Amino acid sequence: MLLKLMFFVNSAESEAAGIRAKLFAERLSSRWEICFNYRPVPKWKGIVTFVRSALHFRPHIIYVMDTAYTGVLAGYMAKKLLGCKLITDTGDVAYELAKSTGNYSQQQLALIHWVEQLAIAYSDCLIVRGSYHQNWLEKQGIQNVFFVPDGVKLSSIKSVDVTSLKTELGLIHHLVVGVVGTLTWSDKHQMCYGWDIIEALSFLKDLPIKALIVGDGNGRSILQSRAEELGVADRVIFTGQIPYDELSRYLCAMDICVSTQSNDLVGMVRTTGKLPLYLAYGKYVIATDVGEAKKVLPAVGCLLPYDGVRDNHHPFRLAQQLKKLLAQPKLLEITEPAKQVARSHFDYDLLASKVERICCDLVKLNS
Repeated sequence: MLLKLMFFVNSAESEAAGIRAKLFAERLSSRWEICFNYRPVPKWKGIVTFVRSALHFRPHIIYVMDTAYTGVLAGYMAKKLLGCKLITDTGDVAYELAKSTGNYSQQQLALIHWVEQLAIAYSDCLIVRGSYHQNWLEKQGIQNVFFVPDGVKLSSIKSVDVTSLKTELGLIHHLVVGVVGTLTWSDKHQMCYGWDIIEALSFLKDLPIKALIVGDGNGRSILQSRAEELGVADRVIFTGQIPYDELSRYLCAMDICVSTQSNDLVGMVRTTGKLPLYLAYGKYVIATDVGEAKKVLPAVGCLLPYDGVRDNHHPFRLAQQLKKLLAQPKLLEITEPAKQVARSHFDYDLLASKVERICCDLVKLNS
């Protein structure tokens, strides 16, 4: 019997949620017929499009990727109309994250909360990307919660010669500390990815350490201005948005990668897709002692204490660790152990097999 699985993806095909859906689908066995729906612009138009597609395809399972309203509402409606099973996959506590940023109105927050609760109440199972998230939901009496972290496609990881890139960017003979991410600024907390690296450089002015910040967003200009204020602008390279197929060059140019998550519920539930990526490239990672990093990182990197959402003491601790690594470069020689952590915990071949078992169990329950 051919089983039908339909993805409702709350993003474009090329974005993180779309890539996760595709990587799962490519690894499922031939028993599955698979159909994808990606969220259009404007977002609300996707609700009708998704439902119509489901009525035509008549899936056994609808798999909603992330808890944005387009996919969740369409998944709920399609389940009611077709009697199919519904899976929701999320890497965040959406309402807590939105509330923390301070970028949403009360009406928007109410909608996000309602949509998230709808997904939890009507999904036949929830897939979460942090083990703490699973435990947190189960303590609330929510059943059928499965942990499938953010992953990495190990076959696509390639080490490349970056001598020319490092020469072009002025990174030769420097310890390079980097981060990859969307630079979305939080006015409430005065921070975004990379803020702590900029601040840390102010404690390292006489040392051969430079920062490589890969990504773009409204926080980029703010970080650039802050770097100017601190007198470290000549030691920070902002690349802007980099095409995914060129990202390997920039990751290979980094000696150290930074993964900073807040010490609150928002940070605790996360793996983040960047941590598996850093490890797959064999990088030494400095992370905050929060979320999935605290379980997998100690042997192949460094965990720093962190307090609250923005810890103003964190940049100094980060600077001290960078000084230590500059003085003891042998600590950075963890390439193979880091790659093994990625293989053991985050390989999409392993993650997809778990997703297939979950789907098969749901279909059996439905038969």
